Amino acid sequence: MSKLCLRFCVSIYFFVLLSNCDQVFSAKPNIVLIMVDDMGAECLKAYGGISAKTPHIDHLISRGIRFTNCYSNPLCTPSRVQIMTGKYNYRNYKEFGFLDPSQKTFGHLLQSAGYKTCIVGKWQLNGVNSNEPGNQDSKRPHKIGFDEYCLWQVTKRKSSRYADPVIEQNGNKPEVQKGKYGPDLFCDYACNFIKRHQKDPFFLYYPMVLTHSPFVPTPDSPDWNDENFQKEKKNHYFTKMVEHTDHLLGRIYNQLDSLNLLENTVIIYTADNGTDRRITTQTKNGAVKGGKGLTINSGIHVPLIISQKGVTPENKVCNDLIDFTDFVPTLLDIAATPLPEDFQTDGHSFYPVLVGKTGTPRKWIFCHYDARWPFADKHRTRFAMNHRYKLYHDGRFFDFINDPLEKRPVKTSQNKSANTSQTELQKVLDSIPIPWDSAEPDYPLKRIIKRRRK
Repeated sequence: MSKLCLRFCVSIYFFVLLSNCDQVFSAKPNIVLIMVDDMGAECLKAYGGISAKTPHIDHLISRGIRFTNCYSNPLCTPSRVQIMTGKYNYRNYKEFGFLDPSQKTFGHLLQSAGYKTCIVGKWQLNGVNSNEPGNQDSKRPHKIGFDEYCLWQVTKRKSSRYADPVIEQNGNKPEVQKGKYGPDLFCDYACNFIKRHQKDPFFLYYPMVLTHSPFVPTPDSPDWNDENFQKEKKNHYFTKMVEHTDHLLGRIYNQLDSLNLLENTVIIYTADNGTDRRITTQTKNGAVKGGKGLTINSGIHVPLIISQKGVTPENKVCNDLIDFTDFVPTLLDIAATPLPEDFQTDGHSFYPVLVGKTGTPRKWIFCHYDARWPFADKHRTRFAMNHRYKLYHDGRFFDFINDPLEKRPVKTSQNKSANTSQTELQKVLDSIPIPWDSAEPDYPLKRIIKRRRK
C-alpha cells in the first residue's frame, strides 16, 4: 500500500472515530446569555403557564435543554452580582444597584479567553445615588469586562426604558429616542454586534429591561399609538410584555441562523428573579401570584433553557439543582478555559449536562439575601434547600413543594425524610460564615433612605 493511500485510510479512520464520539462544544463557541427582568418560571408554557404565547421560546426548548430547578436571588441586583461574579452575596454584595468595580466578572474572564464582549439592556450597577462621585462613570461597563455596551441606567437613573427611552452607548451622551421602544433598540444593537463579530468568538450578555414594571403597552399592543398610553400602567399589559420578550429572543435566534452561527453558538435564556407581586399568572395547575422580593418559590424559581444546535440534547428536561453562582464556571467550561488560580467561585459547573453527560449535580442550593433596598423586604435572611425542603438560618423549615407559600413549618419528628434533609441542610448553613456580626453598625438600609431624602 502506498504512503498516500495509507494516510488517506488513517484520515478516514479518525474521521469516523470522532464522528461516533460524544459531541462536545467547539473550542470557543459564541455565547449569548439572555436574562429577562422579573419573570418567574410560571410565565412560560413549558413551566405550566397558559397566559402568554411564546413560540420562539418553545422552539428553543425543542432544540435544547429545559432545567426545572434553576434558582436566583429574589431581587435584581443581588442576582446580577451573583451571576456575573460567581459568588454568593455575602462575599461581595455592597448595596442595591451597585456592583463593586473591583470585582472580576464573567466579562473579564471571557475577554481573557479571547472573546469579544458586549452587554445590552439593563445596567443599574453604578450605584443608587446618581450624584455620588463615581456613579457618573460612563466607562464603568467597560471596566467591568465589556468591550461594548448599549444600556439603560448607566449614569442617568431617572429615565424611560420603554417608550421614548434614554439609552447610553459606549460612553456617548445619553439622548431621548423619541418615538422608539427601548427593548427593540437594545435588540437592534445586539443583532448588529453579532453580525460585526460573526468571525470572532463573542460573548453577548443581554439583561433585558422587559418585563419589569411599569406595565405599559408594547408596539404589539393595539393601543401603542394612543397618545395617553404612557399613563396606562395596568397589569394586563404584562402578558404582552412577556410575548414581546419572546419576539426579541426570536430576533436573536434568527440573526444567528441567518449567519449560520447556530451550530457554534450557545444560547442561554433565564431570568433574574420571580415575577412582580402585582401580577398573577394563570397556569395549568392554577393561579400563581408573583413573588419578587420574597424567598418563597415564586420569588426565586426562574426558567433556564440552553441550546446549541447539533450539540445539546434536544427537548431534554433536566431536574438538577442550579443556582446563579454556577454560571461562571459553566461559561468557562463552554469556552474551554480554566478558572484562573486566583479566582474564587462558589459555583459548580453544569457543563457535562450540556453535552449529554450526567456530571456531578448539586445536592443543595444556598441563598444569602440582604437586598439593602428600602422597598424590598427589610430583613436579612439566608437558607439552604434541596429538591423539596428549605431550611432558614433561624430554624424555619418547610416542604416548599407541598407548601409553596411556606405557611406550615414541617415537624421533622414525624417525617424521617424531612429529618434527614434538615440535618444535611443545617450542615450546609453551618459551613458558610455569617458576616452580619461584623457588618457596619449603621445598617445600609438606613443609609440609603437618608440619601433619597436629600
